[in-house]
Amino acid sequence: MRSKSFWLGTAATLAAALAFLLLYEWLVYKVPVTDIYLPASSWSDEVVYSKQLSAVVEYGAPRGYFGFNESHADIGTFAAWGPAIFWLYAIPGFFLRGQNAFLWCNLFFVAAGWLVFARAARLKAWQQAAFGVVLACLNAPVRYVFSAMQEPLHYALVLAITGTAVLVRKTGRKPAWAALAILCAAATLARPYNAVYWLYPLVLAWPRRRALLRCGAGALASLAATLVLMAKFYAPYFFTNVDTAPLKMLAHLQVFSAVRYTADKLGTAFTQVGQEIAGALRGEGGGYYLIFLLLLAVTLVCLAWDWHHKRPLFWKGCAAAAALVIFFALMLMYRTAEASRHTLVLDILLLAALVLESPRPALGTAAVTLVLTAAGILGLTASGGFGMPGWHEAIAAESAQLTAALTESQAAIGSDDPWDHTVAYSFGDAAHVGMLYAVPDGMGLQFDEAAYLEDESHAIRSRYMMTSPGSGVEARLLDEGWTLLYQGQYCTVYERG
Repeated sequence: MRSKSFWLGTAATLAAALAFLLLYEWLVYKVPVTDIYLPASSWSDEVVYSKQLSAVVEYGAPRGYFGFNESHADIGTFAAWGPAIFWLYAIPGFFLRGQNAFLWCNLFFVAAGWLVFARAARLKAWQQAAFGVVLACLNAPVRYVFSAMQEPLHYALVLAITGTAVLVRKTGRKPAWAALAILCAAATLARPYNAVYWLYPLVLAWPRRRALLRCGAGALASLAATLVLMAKFYAPYFFTNVDTAPLKMLAHLQVFSAVRYTADKLGTAFTQVGQEIAGALRGEGGGYYLIFLLLLAVTLVCLAWDWHHKRPLFWKGCAAAAALVIFFALMLMYRTAEASRHTLVLDILLLAALVLESPRPALGTAAVTLVLTAAGILGLTASGGFGMPGWHEAIAAESAQLTAALTESQAAIGSDDPWDHTVAYSFGDAAHVGMLYAVPDGMGLQFDEAAYLEDESHAIRSRYMMTSPGSGVEARLLDEGWTLLYQGQYCTVYERG
């Protein structure tokens, strides 16, 4: 009887999570999930993620290079966010195929993370409802579920880590410990700063020395592995995506220089955060940092209140500590504009802790968020920059034509050189990024800045070049004798002659 009730509860939780996500997307964005058409999106990262996943599922790894400004990784063919991310996505990706495979994987991950969190932590129905209400009011985290961005994987990991940690604290069973370690290692391999999530098993292991040593060894091993991946298996980005200057200074015993550099970098970053928040309050869009700091403030106030009244605060303490460490790491090592999106994962981490120990203040956060939305400070739909891409007949027709042209060209190529299986995209001219979805599965993509390509001192190694009619890049290609492969309204593609 108990087993039957457990599985019924599990099925009900999963059904409720999926129903919430699917209905929310349809009600807020007016586009049924089956009609979401990613090639009509303007988010350029999505196509890079989507095409790497399709390459991994089809061939085990991309056959062409993914990179920026004709660069590539020292080892392998993945872009600046691989390959660990795509190995994880390939687990459901082998079963969830098609152009929206990344989106379906995101939905799978978030539903699975929600399920593990709710069942392992034994959340009551009203606590799960509170979690959904706050998510609905925040909006941005849910919007990313229905995209080809990787944030939802990290939502799932923090939810699963929190739920599994609760199970470890309650039962201490070895399978729960093993699951927690695997989740923390997976999170660390996906993003290096996620190593801070090893705080959970370390705190739970205290003060048992052997358990602490095992957790510490796992943390160091997974962190070392992700640093190797970054150094050797990631393609360079347009800019220095991760600033490791303070670490290099410390390695050379330049302690004072490292401290001064860190202080200056944090000062600049916090100034930019303040400017973004001020812009959001003026109704200029954004608001990621505003939402994060709101949730962090609520968590810290609850933490202080519960400390004073001797109430449960363990999970809020762990979540706040992890969120603060990651936030400072983002401010120090990443560009502020790119780091803002990463705070969405911290929102989920803090919300999970509040739902566990302080659900009423969490609902208060939802009320404040609704007020901010009503005041035009946080945008929910297209007016706030979060529109959902729907079916676009013209793009679909041209995409099919380009796929056929590239497939025919590739069939005549017997070379194993990755550059012969790579399409370069002129980033910054009028070519529509969604046309890159037409690239056959397995081929690589280069995002090359138009100014970089127009400089003839920079060699173009890719066999194919996507640009727009009349662009400076096209003029260079014609001068160098490239052959026109395809021309349409949304892009023009040339092949090296």
